Amino acid sequence: MRPDKIFDELLEGTLQKATQVDARGVHLTVAEVMPVHGRGDVDFGGSEMKAAHVNPLEPVEHKPGDRYGWWRLEAGAYIVRFNEKIKAGAAPMLLVSNERLLSCGCHVAATMAGPGEVRTVLSVPHVGLRMKQNARIAMLVGWD
Repeated sequence: MRPDKIFDELLEGTLQKATQVDARGVHLTVAEVMPVHGRGDVDFGGSEMKAAHVNPLEPVEHKPGDRYGWWRLEAGAYIVRFNEKIKAGAAPMLLVSNERLLSCGCHVAATMAGPGEVRTVLSVPHVGLRMKQNARIAMLVGWD
């Protein structure tokens, strides 16, 4: 599926087509970052499943008057929620790290994203990461 068609027809909550769409897919933008604080439990049938404990981080101003804040992330695992949502009825698409994120030594877990909210796990190395609100860190790729 063409990236511009994904952007126009399958997503809501998008910010700016000119910077979010390229030949490979649609860049998704970060809305919320939540460090994983406590253990989760996963079993075969799901009756004993327990999600890990997370709390959203508040972004902070880098310079006075900044329109958007920054998250200062230490090494570890974070749940990331994106601004964009996939509309009902859309086929699953693959979510992967984009080049910008990889160049910082970080990556998101490749995820099959279906209708609704898009979330994934962000891994940050020992050197940490500074990330601005609405940063483009992952791409959504569809196929026909």
